[in-house]
Amino acid sequence: MTEIILALICLLGAVFIFIHISRKLRKGGGSLTTTMLGATDLFYDKEKKKAVAHILEMKAGKKMEDQSSEDPAEK
Repeated sequence: MTEIILALICLLGAVFIFIHISRKLRKGGGSLTTTMLGATDLFYDKEKKKAVAHILEMKAGKKMEDQSSEDPAEK
């Protein structure tokens, strides 16, 4: 009986560690968003795929503008 309880505690600990890591990655946006969009790509029709691509391009362009507007001489 104690072996089963110990195994459950170890399993819950492992699940907690994975949840903790995924939450840290989610705060930065990271690859979790990309993975989710890729996994749900099969469910979208052509119109929705175009909309998702447009949104991603806009976000990428905004990040590029933010990076290019920073002057390294000021730092």
